[in-house]
Amino acid sequence: MSSTTNTCAADTTRESSPLHSVEMAFAALCTEPKPMALFGAAVHPQLLASWIPLDELRKALITKKYDLHVCDAVWREIVDRSRAEGAMWTVAAAGMAAPALKWVARMYSPDFDGDRDDLDAEILTGFLEHLATIDTFRPAILHRLRYAAQRAGERAAKADATHRKSHTDAESAPPKSPWGHPDLVLNRAVGEGAITEAEADLIGATRLEDVYLAEAAEMLGITVNAAKIRRQRAEARLVAWLTGRPVPSRTALKEARGRSVAGVSQKGSPIAA
Repeated sequence: MSSTTNTCAADTTRESSPLHSVEMAFAALCTEPKPMALFGAAVHPQLLASWIPLDELRKALITKKYDLHVCDAVWREIVDRSRAEGAMWTVAAAGMAAPALKWVARMYSPDFDGDRDDLDAEILTGFLEHLATIDTFRPAILHRLRYAAQRAGERAAKADATHRKSHTDAESAPPKSPWGHPDLVLNRAVGEGAITEAEADLIGATRLEDVYLAEAAEMLGITVNAAKIRRQRAEARLVAWLTGRPVPSRTALKEARGRSVAGVSQKGSPIAA
């Protein structure tokens, strides 16, 4: 997961924050003697053949102890249980995602003049709404849930900026942070139709996250070369959208791929995925 170094970010651990409430509820679910847990090997063969408390599982996923396949398997199980069993597993899902949700809140809070609890609530709501509908057979489940939370945060931030502008006589410039963050650029590109949500997922996962293109291709059920071409075409439209220039033709993109392969081959090194 990409990170931010903004030291002016709001403290989302304040007691009034909905995200703090989620953390407290999650901690309660994971308390001995009967912490909420998943039987690892039943979820994915790489996990231990024992009951793993969710807080321990969350820590393992955050620290990248397991790859995307394991992460998706865990999230698929949690989403399925949330839909089948309701309340407790929905709280568990929010708790598992709490570090990512607080990261989203830190992206928007520096330029948010309204009640920070309202911002946190919108982010949490965006996450929960997508939790109920997300396609768990597509890769990068948590990544896409976080995008949904970001879109909700962006809507709240835009509404706040509009409100401030309507209540001042001076001309207001768009906030500088966090509008230029790569994740937010992808969100806006999807919203304006420059790229699809699936293409944003592919770019975000392989450019901003620790997901190899070969791994993403396997999850998508396509070859690495097909994934590379799909990403290149999407990135070409993204660049065109950002710069206002025409989208390169497929012929131009094919020639660019050929030059890239030739350049790497001349150096005697493998072609990076």
